[in-house]
Amino acid sequence: MRSEKVVIVVGGDQTDVAALVHRYSESHRLIGADRGALTLAELLTHFDAAIGDFDSVSSAEMENIKLKSHVCRILPAQKDETDTEAAIAYAIETFKPEEIILLGAFGGRLDHLMSNLWLAFHPLMKGMDGKISLMDRHNTLRFYMPGSYVLEKETDKKYLSFIGMTPIKKLTLTGVVYSLNGKDYDYPVALVSNEFEEAEMHFSFESGLLAVIQSVDKCK
Repeated sequence: MRSEKVVIVVGGDQTDVAALVHRYSESHRLIGADRGALTLAELLTHFDAAIGDFDSVSSAEMENIKLKSHVCRILPAQKDETDTEAAIAYAIETFKPEEIILLGAFGGRLDHLMSNLWLAFHPLMKGMDGKISLMDRHNTLRFYMPGSYVLEKETDKKYLSFIGMTPIKKLTLTGVVYSLNGKDYDYPVALVSNEFEEAEMHFSFESGLLAVIQSVDKCK
């Protein structure tokens, strides 16, 4: 099977989800995790899969989800994985994706947000460096393991931030306003509000776990 691109809608803030779903609906597989599946059912005539325990969904809403989704997996409410983790696992197993975008991962309940950020440490992330994005209209976040990378600027974003989820060794940034050359950080550091100098930049590091965020201020 050829590699696919997948969008997973999860159950956080749905403010920006509709516009982004329509942007990717022709090019990506679409999966709804729990209440995110209801969002897809309300937006589209069909989508690829619905995964979750659906404990916050009414009977009528559940029928709509079943009607619109090609695959519907109802999970037990008491389980060891979150609905988002189950949806990611399904996407990886079924589609062998070259890219996964999570929508609705920001906002909403703070514990859900922290759970989504801690996906960086999940075994599911192995081999998915830079391939899983948490996205809304103002932010794109990707996780990276040690290595050397080229990052392209998103045309609608201004800022570029590097967040150490762990201590970081030998962090090098080139092609940005504030460059670094082999800098060590013995604690999780937040290097925010950097900017691209050109259309792409390079970064590398030798150990640790790094979140890279492209962002723009919300319009007032």
